[in-house]
Amino acid sequence: RQFQMAFRKLRQFSSKVEAQKTELDIDATIDETCENAGMLKLVFDKPRKNTVKVLLLIDSDGSMLMYSKLCNRLFQAVSQANHFKDLKVYYFHNCIYDHLYTTPYCKRGEWVETDWVLRNLDSEYKVIFVGDAAMAPSELYKKGGNSFIGLWNEDWLKKFKRRYKKCIWLNPIEKISWDWTYGSKTINAIKDVFPMFELTLDGLEAGIKKLLVR
Repeated sequence: RQFQMAFRKLRQFSSKVEAQKTELDIDATIDETCENAGMLKLVFDKPRKNTVKVLLLIDSDGSMLMYSKLCNRLFQAVSQANHFKDLKVYYFHNCIYDHLYTTPYCKRGEWVETDWVLRNLDSEYKVIFVGDAAMAPSELYKKGGNSFIGLWNEDWLKKFKRRYKKCIWLNPIEKISWDWTYGSKTINAIKDVFPMFELTLDGLEAGIKKLLVR
């Protein structure tokens, strides 16, 4: 529920509809009620047209198995939020490679080309990566990762950064461990590409605020 409330803040990207003020403005109602000595004073505003588009990319399998329940809670919060014009969800393993998977099982063939996503999802999407970012350096720096084909994997991340101006990375590993845990080299390398936040309620709220910066 708290994750859902955090995602509601993305509605600030929505545009106001030219219509009567029929939508309850909760924040303004609270402020006006406080100013009115605690006597309820309802404040209404023009309704918003939902223009928020989100691309959620989730690291699956391997070291992410221990965080599966937490990631599932986040996924459920995003899916049930009903605050987005469009929501696209894809999966990857460790890093972004030539393909993004359509299921969390990351099976060969159950995928779309990463370039297809970059071409077909416009730059207005807000991109949220979810993953521990901890991997063998070769999986980030060598061409094609374990398969040694395709682009250098770090370049895939930079392509996303160039295409989408609003990107964040949510990491289930505690922030205090990012500099010394296994994979600290790749964690910090990815942190240099995308703003990284802990996958906690506070971290999610901080990440949403980052996405809200215009």
